[in-house]
Amino acid sequence: MILLNDIKVPIDGDQEDLKRAIEKKLKASIRSYMIRKKSLDARKDPLYVYSVLVDVKDEEKYIRKGYQKYIPEQLEPDRIDTDETCIIIGYGPSGLFSAYRLHSAGYKVIVFEKGKRIEERVRDVETFFQTGILDPESNVQFGEGGAGTFSDAKLTTRIKDRYIDYILDLFIRFGASERIRYENHAHIGTDEIRKIIGSITDHLIAEGVSFHFGEPVTGLILNEMHEAIGVTTKQGSYDADHILLGIGHSAQETYEMLKKQGVFMEKKDIAIGFRVEHPQSFIDARQTDALVKEANEYFLRYKGEKGVYSFCMCPGGIVIPAMSDRNSIVTNGMSYAARDSGYANSAILIQVFKEEFEDGLAYLRSLEKEAYDYSRSYQALAQNIGDFMNGELHPLVFESTYPLGTVLYDFNRFFNEKDLTILKEAFRDFDRKIPGFIDKGIIVGPETRSSSPIRINRDQTCQSVNTKRLYPMGEGAGYGGGIMSCALDGIRIANAILWKHEQI
Repeated sequence: MILLNDIKVPIDGDQEDLKRAIEKKLKASIRSYMIRKKSLDARKDPLYVYSVLVDVKDEEKYIRKGYQKYIPEQLEPDRIDTDETCIIIGYGPSGLFSAYRLHSAGYKVIVFEKGKRIEERVRDVETFFQTGILDPESNVQFGEGGAGTFSDAKLTTRIKDRYIDYILDLFIRFGASERIRYENHAHIGTDEIRKIIGSITDHLIAEGVSFHFGEPVTGLILNEMHEAIGVTTKQGSYDADHILLGIGHSAQETYEMLKKQGVFMEKKDIAIGFRVEHPQSFIDARQTDALVKEANEYFLRYKGEKGVYSFCMCPGGIVIPAMSDRNSIVTNGMSYAARDSGYANSAILIQVFKEEFEDGLAYLRSLEKEAYDYSRSYQALAQNIGDFMNGELHPLVFESTYPLGTVLYDFNRFFNEKDLTILKEAFRDFDRKIPGFIDKGIIVGPETRSSSPIRINRDQTCQSVNTKRLYPMGEGAGYGGGIMSCALDGIRIANAILWKHEQI
C-alpha cells in the first residue's frame, strides 16, 4: 500500500467522495483505502483533510513517482520458549495490555482482580445508581477493565509512542470502530468499551490465561533478599517469577499492605475539584469546531500560582457517583458512545502540592467523608457556578445529571482562601474563552480521584526500587492517567520483562 497525504473532501462529503478524491489525485482506480488521519480545516470553506493508505494496481509506478510505500511496523512480540509465570494484580488498562502481550510472548499469565466481570459489575453499578446501595468490592473503581470502563473511554494521550497503533489495533480487532485510528479526540464510549474489554478477556481465557475475579491479593510473598516471589489471597498462595502491580488509585487496602511489607513509595502532587455541567447546546454553539456534527469538547487551562484545568471532559455525558468506600462522595464523568444526554460535563481541578498534606490517601478520604457527612447521603454537593463566584446559594439553574440527586452546598467552604482566589481567577479566564461559562453552568462534587497521591518508585528495569521482581505500573503506581497512558505503561512493563528474558 502507498501513503497519500492532504486529501481534501467537503465537510458534508461521504466515503465515496473520499474515494473519488483519492482516485483524482492518483489518476487511477483504486482497490481499497484505509484512513490514517482526519482533521478539520475551517479556515475558509470547511474541509476534512485526510491521510490514507491506498491499495492500487502497479504500486511500484507510484512509488517511482515519489509516493511513499507503507511498511507496517512489526509490534507483536516474538514467541519465546519459557515456563516463567507472571502474576498481574489489577485488571485495568495496564493489567489488560501487559497480560495480552506477555501471554502472546509465551508466558504463563495469572490475573487477580478485586472486582467482578463486566456484566455483574454493570448490574452492581446500575443498582447503586438507582438505589444508593454501594458494593465496596464491585463499583465504578473496581472490576474488569478498571475505572476507565465507566468513563467517556477516551483514546487520547499527549505521549508519542509507536505502541499507540498496537493498542488501537487490538481494540478494533475486538469490536471498536475503525474511526478510532484517525479521529481527533477519539473515544469509544462506556457502553462500547465494556463489550470490547469483555471480548478481550474471553479470548485470553480461551487461550489459557487464568483469571481470578473477586479475589483480591492480600500480601506479597518475599524471600530473604526482599524479592517478590508470589502473592497470597484469602483462597491461597501463588508463586511467580514476575509480579506486575496494576492497581488503580482507589486500592487503599493494597497500598497499606505494600507499605507494611516495606515496598518503597512516596507521595506526589495531586489535584482536587468538582465537575462542572452545562447544556451541550451551549458548549456546541461556542466552540470553534461548531461545524462538527458530534458533541463538542473543550480543553481549558489556567496558569496562575497554581494550575487549574479541565480534565476528562464528557460531551453528551452524565456526572456519576464514583466512590468505592461507603459513607463517602466522589464524582466523575461518563459518556455513552452516542454522547446524547444533552449535557456536557468536565472536572475542573486545582493542583495540590505534596507539601500541603502528610498522607495523600488520608487527605482525600477525609474530603470525601466530609462531603458525605454534609449530604447525609450519597447525594452529591452542588452549586451554581455564579453562586460559587459570589458566595451565594440559590436553586440550580438546571437539574444535574448525577443519578442520586444533589444537595445545595457552598463550595467556598471546601477550599482554603488561597485556592479559592486562584479558582475564581481561573473561572473568569474560562468565561472569557467561553462566554457564559459561569452563568450557564453548575458545580457538582467533590472530585478527588483524578490521580494517585502515591508513586511506587521503580528503577531503570521497571522493577520496584527496593523489591525486585515487582513491577509497579499504571495509574495506581503513579505512572499513568487515562486509558491510553496506562495501556502504554502496561506494554512498557511487558517489554521490560521480555527484554530481561533476552538478556539471560
